[in-house]
Amino acid sequence: MKDLTVIYYTANKENPEFEGRIRNTLLEAIGDLPLISVSQKPIDFGKNICVGDIGASPQNVLLQIKAGATEATTRFVTMGEADILYPKCYFEFVPERDDTFYYADQVYLIWVGHNTFWYKRRAELSSIVNREHLINTIDKLLGIDEYHISKNVPKLTRQSTFHIDIPIVDIKTKNGLHWRSPHSKGNFKQELPYWGTGKDIWEKYL
Repeated sequence: MKDLTVIYYTANKENPEFEGRIRNTLLEAIGDLPLISVSQKPIDFGKNICVGDIGASPQNVLLQIKAGATEATTRFVTMGEADILYPKCYFEFVPERDDTFYYADQVYLIWVGHNTFWYKRRAELSSIVNREHLINTIDKLLGIDEYHISKNVPKLTRQSTFHIDIPIVDIKTKNGLHWRSPHSKGNFKQELPYWGTGKDIWEKYL
């Protein structure tokens, strides 16, 4: 997948060493794909857009993603976050349509201090989408209700799922925007392909 830009957005609230390790893993996964970072403090990570200390909120997440998508020039974009681990295979998917949000089928949550991975439902953190379609959808979301992104996206666009062999891992620290997150209480694992156990995650990233 070459016609893809990675938009990394952050409110710069995570521990800098932790976020630095997350960024290094992201760089390894994306290879030579173009990278745009949209941050609230200046960072040396791809092409940086610093929006200033506007605070962490669902609305500002959308505004930061839109700023990155507006700057990008590729047909498709995807998002990267300061507390998310992405495998290389995720960035190899090639979408078929320009009017569809494509979501990876394997995303797991892990909370700091715990060792269990819980299956997470669809979220913008695991989507690949046409750049112009994303911008248009964000504009509509901001006009509806910026506090219910995941609930309103299905009302505005087609959605589809693609398979990845190695899951995305959403690490829930107490510094992120949302400590709570919807997940499947009946679908959990003690170890994930490539990433290992919860203990492995904590030793490597925290």
